[in-house]
Amino acid sequence: MEQLSMIFRGKSFDLCELPEGYSFDYFSGALGQIDEWLAICREGLIEPGAGPELFKAAILDVRGIDPVKDLVFVRAPSGEAAATITFYTEPGGKGMLHMVCCREKYRGLGIGNAIVSYALAQLTGRGTMQIGLTTDDFRLPAIRAYLRMGFEPVVNSEEMQERWKNVLDKLR
Repeated sequence: MEQLSMIFRGKSFDLCELPEGYSFDYFSGALGQIDEWLAICREGLIEPGAGPELFKAAILDVRGIDPVKDLVFVRAPSGEAAATITFYTEPGGKGMLHMVCCREKYRGLGIGNAIVSYALAQLTGRGTMQIGLTTDDFRLPAIRAYLRMGFEPVVNSEEMQERWKNVLDKLR
C-alpha cells in the first residue's frame, strides 16, 4: 500500500532542543554506524532481520542522499545512538525527510521533535522551501508531531482522502 505523504511549505517553525546531555552526530561512514542505524530502525521502521543491504537500498542508493551530510544520529548521554533521521534534497529542489526513527526506550523525551526541527532547519538553511515526507497510517504519534510542526497532509486521490480522514479522526 502506498504510504501517506505530507508537505511542509517553508513556514516558520520552532527549533526544539534535545534533552540535556543528548547531542547530534553526523554519519561518518564507519561500519559500526551502519549497525547503529539498523538497530534503531529495527525498532519501528524495518524488519527485525534486515541487514546492511537495507542500509544500502534505503540510504546509499537513494538519489540525492549524501550520508555524510544528510544522515544524523541523536546520541544519548551514554553515547548510545538513540534516534536517526536522513534529510536530503531531491533532484528538482524538493527537500525530503527520510527514515526517521527513535529507539523505544528514548521515546517520549522530545527527541523526535528535536530531530525533525533540526532537519527542517538544515534543509531551509540550504534554501529548500518545500519539504516532504512519507509515513504510515499507524504511526499516529509521528503524524501528530508532524502536524504540530506545520506539515500538511497531501491528498491526491479519493483513497488518500479517506485514509487521511481516518487518521485525523483517530488523532482527535
